[in-house]
Amino acid sequence: MNLARMLFKSKWQDKNPEIRRAAVANDNDAELLAALTQIGRSDADAGVRMAALKRLNDYEAWRERSTGDSDGAIRGAARVAYVALLCSNDARVPALPRRIAELDTLSSEEIEKIASQASDRELRAVALARVTRPALLAERALADPDAKLRLAALERISDAAALERIAERARKTDKAINRRARELAAAQRIGGGDTDAIALKAQALCERMESLMRASAAADDSARAAVEHQWQALGGRVPAELQMRYRGAETLVRQMQSNMLNPLVRAISMANLTAAAPITLSSAAQTDAAQPALLSVELLASQARFDVALASAAAESQRERELRRMHLHEIEELAPQYATALDAGDVTATHGLHRRLAALTDTIGTLPAHLEDRLAPLHARYGELKRWQQWANQQRRQAICASIESLPQASLHPDALATRIREAREEWQRLDTSEGSPGPGESDPAGSGLTRRFHTLCHRTLKPTKAYFNKRDELRHTHSEAIEALLQSAASLPAEIADWKSAGTLRQQLIDTLRSLDAVDPRERTRLGKRIKAAIAALAPRIEAHVDAVENAKKALIERATGLSRQSDPRSVAREARDLQQQWTALGNGKRAIDQRQWKGFRGACDAAFNRLDSVRKERDAQSAASRAHAQGLLDEIDALRVSTVFTGDAIKTKLRDLDARWTALRCDDRAFERRYRKSHDAIAAQLRDAARTQHLSRYTQALEKYTLLREIETGAESGEDVTPHWQSLQATAADFAAALDARYARATEGNTPPPSDAAQARNRLVELEFLAGADTPAEDRQRRMNYQVQRLAARMRDSSTPTPEAELTRILLGWFAQAPQDVELEMRFVHAAHAALATLP
Repeated sequence: MNLARMLFKSKWQDKNPEIRRAAVANDNDAELLAALTQIGRSDADAGVRMAALKRLNDYEAWRERSTGDSDGAIRGAARVAYVALLCSNDARVPALPRRIAELDTLSSEEIEKIASQASDRELRAVALARVTRPALLAERALADPDAKLRLAALERISDAAALERIAERARKTDKAINRRARELAAAQRIGGGDTDAIALKAQALCERMESLMRASAAADDSARAAVEHQWQALGGRVPAELQMRYRGAETLVRQMQSNMLNPLVRAISMANLTAAAPITLSSAAQTDAAQPALLSVELLASQARFDVALASAAAESQRERELRRMHLHEIEELAPQYATALDAGDVTATHGLHRRLAALTDTIGTLPAHLEDRLAPLHARYGELKRWQQWANQQRRQAICASIESLPQASLHPDALATRIREAREEWQRLDTSEGSPGPGESDPAGSGLTRRFHTLCHRTLKPTKAYFNKRDELRHTHSEAIEALLQSAASLPAEIADWKSAGTLRQQLIDTLRSLDAVDPRERTRLGKRIKAAIAALAPRIEAHVDAVENAKKALIERATGLSRQSDPRSVAREARDLQQQWTALGNGKRAIDQRQWKGFRGACDAAFNRLDSVRKERDAQSAASRAHAQGLLDEIDALRVSTVFTGDAIKTKLRDLDARWTALRCDDRAFERRYRKSHDAIAAQLRDAARTQHLSRYTQALEKYTLLREIETGAESGEDVTPHWQSLQATAADFAAALDARYARATEGNTPPPSDAAQARNRLVELEFLAGADTPAEDRQRRMNYQVQRLAARMRDSSTPTPEAELTRILLGWFAQAPQDVELEMRFVHAAHAALATLP
């Protein structure tokens, strides 16, 4: 055994489920691949199990985990994958019989998915046989690729409205479905007692019976029997005039068929007439000689009528005998089928055969003894089978009642609830139909207490949905009213339409409404559809005529636009082109394709005319470009002047005046260029003002700089030797303060700095400086500041002359520089106040 495997487990065996999941999904370890099935069943982490199942992608694994896994999400995903494989023809799925058998384990939704998506035709057929939802049956009747399955699904739909919708949708795609759907819809309406449908069917049967009166068709007894069978199915609800028409045609056809079956009747009648001639003549000799011809004619007519009646009776008797033989023969043929159906337990076939045998027995009357003995035990078995079926159906009826009773707790949508009730009623009706007519001594299920309970439950369950369906009916009524309003708008259009755009919009609304008729009551759709089509048919020619008129008018405008290129006056060309464009817009729109083609021609003609104006426009554009280039050059010069360090203040002013003169002469109308030039000009002017102020205040700033060097020596931060070079570089400046600063500097470098003294005088100077700077005074000197302000006010009242701020600042600085050094706190207050006062000077 590999020691590494003993000490270090593989990643798919790690304790961390994230690591196991990644390994199961991606690693190709042989042991892992062999263990995937077990991992998919038993791993503690659901994600690892799902990764293993996806890696396997095996039919049996998906099927087993779809019911056996503890995690609901895995069961759902496994179920989806299992059903998908069941639908496919993948090589991994089992044989078809096994897949068909597994349909018993699927839910109704899954069976519907198999019926819709299974690749195998037989699997779809078995699943479709188990589907009960009418909507899916309708969808498969239209969409299934197999023609027989489409017809099988169609046969199971019992709603006439649904059949008509299917017929309409299959009108151009599937003629067989279209025809059969219409037949079934007509049969459903006839079965429901629709008088219009019955009348149409009866009229068609009358026409078919009348067509049999032709000599070539009268001999077709099977065709007549088929027509009679369909006529009898209509019952007694056929209009009286159609009944009379049918009976007359039927009598004539029967007489023609009787004459064809007995061709010797006429010959016999003629022979009888010949034999009777001597007797007639003999009688005539013994009677009045004046009437021999009349007696002869009367006797001949009477004999002919007798012969015809005799022949007709003989033919009728022969026909009845033949019919009895045919019925007996049919009973003998049906008896083995009857027995076979009973042995197979085919209830539907058994009911049909029993009804046919009962009808034949009623027609014949008493059966021969051998047939009676043969059928008696079969009828007894049929009665037993029928009782068992009724018992089973009763169990199913009870289950249906229980399901209907539980529907109010399911919180279903009213439409879904109504669908469930309709499906239950259809199934109930199928159960009643499958039991056949009740025999002697049997109760009718339709009148049983369980049936009454079923109908009561259906009524009670549907009662809460009444408000919903009433609201839906209101909405349908509202939509119908909107359609009526739209039709009224179409009908009220004036003879001369002014707003053709609205007319086109109205036609489009009519077309859209025709496509959305599902929103109205189904009983109103046909009528409204016909009216909408009629409105469209009435409006369309008027719109087409308007479109033709627009096309012709635009042709005339194109010809006028073409003539503009021959004019020489640019202003008239532009004016007329503008007028033509306005006329073009006023004409409105015609057909899209024609409008686009004509617009290209019109636009090309206008462009050709405007090409004559291009030289002037190009020259103007060239001048504008040159002006912009010159302006750009001036902007570049003023931008360079703004950042230049070569020119002095006077040179900058001279250069700026020159640029201003050139810019004014240029007369540039570009606002962006003008703003840019003004911005640069203002920036240079601000720089010049700042330079002038700096130069003006340089004696104060340099004096304060020398004072800073002096304080460094006085505080011992720097030695005199270190500060001397910098001090000497500042000797030529600050002439106003040089004497005071130099004296103090000499004392500091010699070490003769006197101790702080006369703090009151220093504080007075600080208060004056802070007042001049507009700075705050500390709390200990606020009274001193108030005194200073009072003295200053009094002095101003005595003497109207007031010194300038610069003079006061110079006086205060000289006094401060000349005094002995003060405490650090006062010196710091001085520095801050001096800089604040300097900032206030212009």
